[in-house]
Amino acid sequence: MANLYYNRIVQLNVSETVAPTPNRLQGTAAIVSMGGTTITAGTTQLISSSADLANYLIPAYDISSATWSAGVASLVTTNPHGIPTGNTTTIVVAGVSVSGYNGTFTATAFDATTLQYTIAVDPGGSPTGGTLEVGPQVFLQAADATWWAQANTFTGYYIYETGTADIADVVDSVNTYLSNNPQTIYNWIFLPGVDADHTDVYAFLLLHNALTSLIKFYLPVSVSTYTAWDHNDTLRNTFIMIQSPGASASTELDIVAFAQYMTAFTPSPTNKLPPSQYTYLDAVTAYAPLTQATINAFLAGNVNFVATGAEGGISNTILVAGKNLNGTPANVGFSIDWQQIELNTAISNAVINGSNNPEAPLYYDQDGINFLQQVAATVATRAIQSGLALGQVILTQLDAVTFASNVQKGLYAGSYVINAVPFVDYVAINPSDYANGLYGGFSASYVPQYGFETIVFNLNVTSFA
Repeated sequence: MANLYYNRIVQLNVSETVAPTPNRLQGTAAIVSMGGTTITAGTTQLISSSADLANYLIPAYDISSATWSAGVASLVTTNPHGIPTGNTTTIVVAGVSVSGYNGTFTATAFDATTLQYTIAVDPGGSPTGGTLEVGPQVFLQAADATWWAQANTFTGYYIYETGTADIADVVDSVNTYLSNNPQTIYNWIFLPGVDADHTDVYAFLLLHNALTSLIKFYLPVSVSTYTAWDHNDTLRNTFIMIQSPGASASTELDIVAFAQYMTAFTPSPTNKLPPSQYTYLDAVTAYAPLTQATINAFLAGNVNFVATGAEGGISNTILVAGKNLNGTPANVGFSIDWQQIELNTAISNAVINGSNNPEAPLYYDQDGINFLQQVAATVATRAIQSGLALGQVILTQLDAVTFASNVQKGLYAGSYVINAVPFVDYVAINPSDYANGLYGGFSASYVPQYGFETIVFNLNVTSFA
């Protein structure tokens, strides 16, 4: 029998370095439902295919009666339609025996079961039967159809159900979810109609307007509401887009096309994030009529819209101008958030691994600061290679005052510079930080990648005698 007992000549100490799981916060999106689904209010549901929405959408409402008087059609539903009394909404009516009642209209809720809309001429007959869908159902289907019509359809989205069509309550519900579930969903897409309540919605957007919020809102606006939203240049995390007048309300929601593009995009050295202006958008309708005066008005207020690439001999529909409400290109806003997310993940990972590596522990000393600065430099290099930052990485070790002065003087213009205040200098100024394990000596300055918007080309023509 073999001897199971022996002297240990070699003892192995094994440690493990655990790589960070990629942070896909920026690859998440939620479409905010206003009572259009059976999903429990205040919760989310993943929609991972074009067929999924049908499992949760509230069925069309049965019409119990249809009448016409003095240019106004009145439809009564067998169950409450959910639109607050006095509010307007888009409705799609189908199957009424008198065809004049059928179609897509803008209706006003007269009471809990009655919706009224304009029909100039009496449709006649004795209308019976039929169903109708209201805005929360119509726009969800349009958003879903637009989402899955884009090129990168492998990325799903969540529906966040608020359970209400009252706009003030809608944004309160979203705010509660964000407070209870921070940094779980990055892109939030509202449906048409929310833009009508500028006071409540603007106040909500301001609550999540900090550079560190790590969130983006997509707000569709209309011809009648966009002037209340343009020139709101304090809103850096809000992207508004005017719906093309020729678009079908039940099959197309223009803003979703770009929201899906940004959600699906994963920047890398082999898949760089392009500028957001003039992005191709699929299954959307170009805004028409599009006069120069209209273009100027939209651009002046950072109102995005769909056009065609006809100026470049391209028939594809494109996004103009690709900017958030404060005038920052959407890809630049994405870049700013990407830096925060990736730097936090990488440095946190290094600290945790360094606290579990007996062979090469990470200590709070100059070597430790140097190591973490290199970790940040790796993130910065990826940002440059992925089309998110300009220039080259420069590492400095200056006191905070000198570094700030150099940045102000433009000494690092066009570069991604990362400064780490030396250990001795930092501890001398902040002696209590060392005992508490706090180091606040890192600073970075970088320039995001911008794209061309307008080209001025000077052409001189020489006439020969």
